[in-house]
Amino acid sequence: MICRKLARRSVEPESGPPKFGVLSPSTLTPRPRIVRPIRDVLAAVRAWSRAFRYMGQAGLNRYHLIGPAALAAISLVGWGFTGWLADEIRAAVLQGMTAIGLDPNTLSTSPGAWWTDVLLWGATQLDWMLEWSISLLVLWLKLKVTKYLLLTLMAPFMSALAASVRKRETGQAIPFSLSQLLRDLLRGIRTAATLLLAELSLTLLLALAGLLLTVFAAPLAVLLSPLLLLIGWAVGAYFYGAAIFDAVYEQAGHDWRSSIRAGWADRYRLLGIGAVFSALIAVPFVGLFLATFLGPMPCTVAAARLTFSPPS
Repeated sequence: MICRKLARRSVEPESGPPKFGVLSPSTLTPRPRIVRPIRDVLAAVRAWSRAFRYMGQAGLNRYHLIGPAALAAISLVGWGFTGWLADEIRAAVLQGMTAIGLDPNTLSTSPGAWWTDVLLWGATQLDWMLEWSISLLVLWLKLKVTKYLLLTLMAPFMSALAASVRKRETGQAIPFSLSQLLRDLLRGIRTAATLLLAELSLTLLLALAGLLLTVFAAPLAVLLSPLLLLIGWAVGAYFYGAAIFDAVYEQAGHDWRSSIRAGWADRYRLLGIGAVFSALIAVPFVGLFLATFLGPMPCTVAAARLTFSPPS
């Protein structure tokens, strides 16, 4: 019998350089999910900050005049809108108070009784609170409506600006025509109406959630109020970004429905662009004017460059 001696397998590490195989996806360290949102938001903000120099170099500074002109037109047309809206809301509220027996004028002429005095005091306080609430509501609605009216009037010019950026970045252009201008305006009206309705609905749902928490779980409402405010701010910023990107997506060949879907897929850049406008309009006293001068056109340039010439 021939016996063959088997060599013992060494347990010592091999000499020489280590051998690396191809790593499977499961062996890779996943990137945190928060990285992409932060990266896209910051990329959008940087693109906006660089848009002013870009517009100067490309000879597009004339587009800065569109915003103030549109705001002036809205101000002239809607001069009495605020007063009319406040009067209508106040009349509806007073009618509701009268229906439940809390009209201050009726209570003041009722026979003197202790419960009448209590109801009169409560109705007076409620009337004062409603007066301030109506004023704040009208101001909030005015800002929302003005924002979307501004975007509607500027939609054809934003589309033209996006086309100019696309031609500069890619060499492709869509010839100008009056019919295309009218289509841009109609598309702007439809998109603005859709986004306004969606934003108002979500904002009112958040307000209702805050009210219910205040009534039934006041301590929890105090803890969650900063989060609700942040969500409300993000909702407004997102929908503004969606309106800006819609003009760009139109140049990319999207209809208004696919534009909304494409915006959701790229929602963090939309949020970044909208955050710029939200920050500008939040400046006390001059926010609307700052947002008009520094918002729509530079944001359109930023959105177009992010779409047609994305950073590597």
